[in-house]
Amino acid sequence: MAPDTGCRRLADLVPRLAELPDAAILHLAGTELVRTPFPELGADVRRAQKRLTDAQVEPGTRVGIWGGNSYEWVVYELALLDLGCVTVTLPLAEFAGGSAAELADRYRLELLLADPDRCAEPADWLVPLALDWPGDREIRLRPRPAGLDPDVFSIVFSSGTTGAVKAIQISRAATEDCLAEFADHYRFSADDRILVALPLSTFQQRIMLYCAIWYGFDAVVVDPSPLMLVVMRQARPTIMGGPPAFYELLENRFGSLSAPKKALLRLLSRVIRSVLPAGLAQRALRLVFRQAHEAYGGRMRLMLSGSAPLRRSTADVFAMVGLPLFQLYGLTESGFIAWNRPGANRIGSVGRPVFKGSVTIAGDGEVLVRWPRPQSPGYLGEPPEVERATYRGDGSIATGDLGRFDDDGFLYLIGRKKDVIITRAGYKIAPSPIEQRILTDTAADQAVLIGGGDLDYVGVVIALRAHADEDAADRIDKHIEQINAGLPEASRILRVLFTREAFTRENGLMTTTLKINRNAVAQRYRPALDRGERWSR
Repeated sequence: MAPDTGCRRLADLVPRLAELPDAAILHLAGTELVRTPFPELGADVRRAQKRLTDAQVEPGTRVGIWGGNSYEWVVYELALLDLGCVTVTLPLAEFAGGSAAELADRYRLELLLADPDRCAEPADWLVPLALDWPGDREIRLRPRPAGLDPDVFSIVFSSGTTGAVKAIQISRAATEDCLAEFADHYRFSADDRILVALPLSTFQQRIMLYCAIWYGFDAVVVDPSPLMLVVMRQARPTIMGGPPAFYELLENRFGSLSAPKKALLRLLSRVIRSVLPAGLAQRALRLVFRQAHEAYGGRMRLMLSGSAPLRRSTADVFAMVGLPLFQLYGLTESGFIAWNRPGANRIGSVGRPVFKGSVTIAGDGEVLVRWPRPQSPGYLGEPPEVERATYRGDGSIATGDLGRFDDDGFLYLIGRKKDVIITRAGYKIAPSPIEQRILTDTAADQAVLIGGGDLDYVGVVIALRAHADEDAADRIDKHIEQINAGLPEASRILRVLFTREAFTRENGLMTTTLKINRNAVAQRYRPALDRGERWSR
């Protein structure tokens, strides 16, 4: 079926809900997956708007939302969007140690909607994120802050990988540009169902939710947890997006197979893809690798990976089983920058620029982007020198990433400028390419290079996969020797530390958006590296 493109503006989203009786939001109530048709969602949004306007909320009111993914989060965010308010979507992990009063002061909130367990502080402006508010509760807004640009409709936050969380203003017009552009690159239909599984405080996840309403298909909203796998099998989404960690599940399962079985499956896939026509080959791969497809719900037609480098080995496993995985690239500050897509996909790259001519490479290798309208006009509350380092005077946005183009216009990322290791002798090392070479051994789950500053060595921390055999560490040691042989002496890895502990959000070694927190890894493991230990337990 052709996509329904009844939306042209964000202001159309809530009115449009009543026009889509066949589409729905699927969400968890406890452990049960509940389907709420869009017209019912729209009715709940209108009731929430009545509560908000009774509390004197009006266009321009700055309202914080502080909670985990939930139906209530979606209801109030859409209600505030339709009212013309400025939402401040506070991530749970980054502000876990904060109080409601501290956050309200820092971001000049007039009203804060928070998960009930964060509403212990008695305050007239602090309200539970619930469909019904206490009937005897009097709501009093905090003082109105200075107004923002009328085009700014939301304040979101960076992931905090550098240790400093930045508040980022989001443009309404640029968001509408992005939503309109999606359909030219990724064809949608009324039969689609998109999975939203990272925190909704992450703006890209809200883009996915808006996309479902804009084009008229289902959205599945859950938290990234083990229950997500159960939800995928029940909800059977067709589209999902997330970090590489979402997709490494399949590679882990494949890696746990015996060597002969892995070789046989690779051979079988090559034969199918080389002998059969494309459509028939895809059907055959779905049949042969049925369990792999069912792990992601069995209907996936578009899987997008971003926020961190996708391992070549992960991409190869997905290609082998016929699952449509595409890597893309974007920043909250700029919006989507480049993407691979059906018919224009190059494994290892992040794709071609979304807008032709919008991406250039600076003399030092940094990726610069100039959108017709950037997703963000600037930070909120950051010093001018911090803002100028990203939002340049010539209208371009400095991404902080190092990259290159190939002859066909596909963009490849080499690493982050801030992650470059500068040795005591002044030699510069980009860690990501070396880490990716280490990760070609599938027993290695994660690898982080550590060096620079006062260190007189370059070391690496390697988290092994659960299925890694007893010989994995010795094999990886030899692999690193081969890597070292091709590196300048100053960048060779002199110390290797293995761990069986995975880097996760729960232990603080990954961010909310499932990126490795390099600073946290260095702090955790550097003492063992300094002592020259081989294992950390």
